[in-house]
Amino acid sequence: MKSIIEKIKTHSVKDIWQYFVTQILKTDFKKFCYFRLNTDINQVEEKLKDFELDVQPLTLDMVLKGDKNVFKGAKLELYKKRFNDPAYCGYGIMENDRLIYSTWFSTESLGLPGVKNKIKLLPNEGFLEDSYCAPSARGRGLHGTMNFFRIKKLYEKGKNRVIVIVMDGNIPALKVQAKSGFEVLGKFYMGKFLGIQFCTLNKKRFDNK
Repeated sequence: MKSIIEKIKTHSVKDIWQYFVTQILKTDFKKFCYFRLNTDINQVEEKLKDFELDVQPLTLDMVLKGDKNVFKGAKLELYKKRFNDPAYCGYGIMENDRLIYSTWFSTESLGLPGVKNKIKLLPNEGFLEDSYCAPSARGRGLHGTMNFFRIKKLYEKGKNRVIVIVMDGNIPALKVQAKSGFEVLGKFYMGKFLGIQFCTLNKKRFDNK
């Protein structure tokens, strides 16, 4: 009882309420923005005309040379599964024998955490996801450049429509997608309510927009 009282004394009402909701009620959800881009390959190639980055197909060996505080546990296991999934393509940038940037795209479904039933993409769609930039490489515009790199790769695979999902409130990521030409078609919620995972995304609602 004493320890509980001490915790109450050292935490704000907001912290206590957040703990109660997330840990006791097992409820935690976020709002996400659904972005889409119809590829203009001439514009993409124009953006990449001065492209000089040494981008390589991502391998497990490259990932193991990345930040061990990031690429571990469930994330590392997820990457191992993707390496064996033909629907996924990953790319990385090495610097001084260290992974400073990694990114993925999917050609079959939206990779949403906690969603059991995969949300399928249309035959002409690709999905950009899971980009990581090491702190030492931030501020160099890698996210924007690698957006166009992946869009071109998808176009070469016959995908002329690209989807991105960004958490609402993530200002840097939202700005990157807008600057890359993506348009927000709508928003949805994803998370858990009383311990039950849920996602309110109805992709078909956006398909004909």
